[in-house]
Amino acid sequence: MTLDDDGKPHLVYPCGWEYRVIGADEAAMRKAIGQVMGARPHLVQDGNESREKRWRSLSVTLEVQTEEERDTLHVALRDHDAVRMVI
Repeated sequence: MTLDDDGKPHLVYPCGWEYRVIGADEAAMRKAIGQVMGARPHLVQDGNESREKRWRSLSVTLEVQTEEERDTLHVALRDHDAVRMVI
């Protein structure tokens, strides 16, 4: 991996990307992911569940075309009521 002058990883677009979406209600998170992704081809896979079974994660993979698209999707997922956190 190469780094830009500002120390960030240098990404060449389009590229594959993965978001880890964390929340309490899996069905609501899956619905939120579908709403945010729209018609974009994407794959949602089960992630981890907290020991107390309060939180769970879902892995969302897709190809992003630009940094702006990647950031926009991150913010849209993060700001959805069904989502606690996006990594």
